[in-house]
Parts: sequence; C-alpha cells; structure tokens
Amino acid sequence: MKKILFASTALVASAGFAAAEISFSGEAGMGFIYDDVSGDWSPDYYTTLSVSMTGETDGGLGFGADFDITTANGASLVDQTTVYIEGGFGKFSVGNVGSAVDAKLGLSDIGYSGLGTDNVAEALVDAADMGNVMYDGTFGDFGVAMSYDMQGMENFSIAATYNMGDYNFGIGYDDWGNIAAGSAFHVKAGANIADFSLNALYSRADDADITSYGITAGYTMGAVGVTAAYSEVDVAGVSADAYGIGVKYDLGGGASVNAGVGEVGGVTVADLGIIMVF
Repeated sequence: MKKILFASTALVASAGFAAAEISFSGEAGMGFIYDDVSGDWSPDYYTTLSVSMTGETDGGLGFGADFDITTANGASLVDQTTVYIEGGFGKFSVGNVGSAVDAKLGLSDIGYSGLGTDNVAEALVDAADMGNVMYDGTFGDFGVAMSYDMQGMENFSIAATYNMGDYNFGIGYDDWGNIAAGSAFHVKAGANIADFSLNALYSRADDADITSYGITAGYTMGAVGVTAAYSEVDVAGVSADAYGIGVKYDLGGGASVNAGVGEVGGVTVADLGIIMVF
C-alpha cells in the first residue's frame, strides 16, 4: 500500500526519542459477488485503514505497533493488532500475529474477492492460523519465522524460506497443540521470471489423513494481469477441488478493476469490482 505520512503525527528527535512516527495507509473496494447456489449477484464493499507506529531508541532498537480498522458490508472490526521490537536479531511481535506458516507460505487470491480458490489449497494452513507471539528473522537469502499460541490452543508453527534470484522456496511445520491431535507439514516453491509467475503449495497431515495442494500461474502484460489457480483437498479419500481465473486491469493511481470466475467445491462463483489502494 502507498504510505501517506502526516507530518502532524510525526515525533521528531527530542529528549527521550531517537526517532518516532505514525503513518497511515488504506484500501477500499466496491463490487459484486455471485454464486449459483443463491443465483444472485450481491453487492460488496469494504474499507481498511492501516495504522503503523514506529520508533527507535537512542541505542538503535526499533519498536512499533500496527493495527487495521476495517469495515466490510456494514460490520466494523479492529484487527491485526501487533506490538513489536526489532533489530539485527530480527523482529519479535506480540498480538494477533497468526501462524508463521500462514505468514510465509500462503498463496495469493484471484479476482476481486479471491473467490476462495486459495482457501482450498490452504485448508491445513488455515487450520492452525493462530498465534500471539512470533519471531521473524531474515539473514541474507534465508528467512525463518516461529509462532506460538499462549492462550489455550498451544499450537506451534515454524517456517523457513530461501530466495535464489527469481526463485523462492519454503518449508513449514505446524504442531496443532490443543486444536486437534497431530501436525501438518508444508512445502512451497515459486518463481517470478520476466512477466510470468508461478507458485505451488503442498500440505500433508498424516494423523488426520488430510492432503491439500494448489498452484497459481500469472502473466502480466502492461496494465493487464491474468492469474489462473487450481487447488484440491483430500480428507481420508474424499476430495474437493477449486479452480478459477482472475483478471486485473491497472487504472493507475492505485486503482484497479478486478474480475474472476471459477468453481469452488462444485459451486460456480464470480466477482467484479474496483480495488483502491491509498
């Protein structure tokens, strides 16, 4: 998102502060979503104001907090609240951090609303997407993240990533703690070469006999971007899949027209809308 800095909210170096500032960014969307169960197009709209507060101690230790204020179709929510410290050691966060695997190994949405194609591929990722403490570190081309839920669920998540030029790789592990018995293992690989992109995710939970996987492929030509996606989840031999194609046209200035059509679990879905980034 574009960062819009308000000078009136900046705290310039003074006694007790090496540097501190508050910045804002945002996103909004309006459009229409269709599914063939209802057989109707439904209006959709949302706004998100993201607030980022950052500072640095006299000794060079970074600190900050982030949160989102979101309204969606009439409902309001303050979400994604995290408070952190960071430095050469990495970043340590407390709050609504989610899981390390979800933060590092997820697949992208398509169309205006996402259509839900990535949710099928990420069934095992989403199952453990909770945590209130996280460590995230980057060391050259390598990255590692670890998260833990200390408020009852006790699930532990770890992910490691490696970037090699146009290619990226990642592995992850979720211990489900008190969510359910068992654990899940994840592998992701991707590439961005010229105007083409390709990303694939595979997840397996042996104890629950669940396998999920997905792949997305994209091509950008000037202001037009096209992305195709396929995913499947198998639970003890019973499977469901999802597929679709999304189109994005960049209007410039942070606005784009997005549309998609697909099938998720046997239900035809489609969307059309404008996304505005501020």
